[in-house]
Amino acid sequence: MMDPASKLRARLMPILQRWEQELRRDNPNITTKIYDWPIGRLTSWQGHDIGIECVFKNVVPEWPDNVALSISLKHLDKSPSIQSADVVWGHPSGYVEASLLPTSVEFSPNHLAEVIERLPELFTALKQAIRRGRPVA
Repeated sequence: MMDPASKLRARLMPILQRWEQELRRDNPNITTKIYDWPIGRLTSWQGHDIGIECVFKNVVPEWPDNVALSISLKHLDKSPSIQSADVVWGHPSGYVEASLLPTSVEFSPNHLAEVIERLPELFTALKQAIRRGRPVA
């Protein structure tokens, strides 16, 4: 039986790889990469984060230079949950462009399927954020 991070990766990676290629092709002003890493291993968080990060090549210092589509899991060691599925700007903004979950939900096949089904909403929000080039004022 696969752990939650492996299940998420199996469902998400083909989608993210296709989208990352599209973003790279259509946006020469950004550098893109897919990330897949554990988070909070030395804390009670015990999570995992998977997504696409887009870094802008020329940004004024007051604005964040990156925006990411991210799906985060937490408490993988006791009661796994999907913490978030969103598009968020990096430091110093932290502005959330779009979010699929008002609060974390238990990791289950149904919740995972719902997030995967709604991922195109996040991809649309990510493309809009890239076109704008900065968070909403």
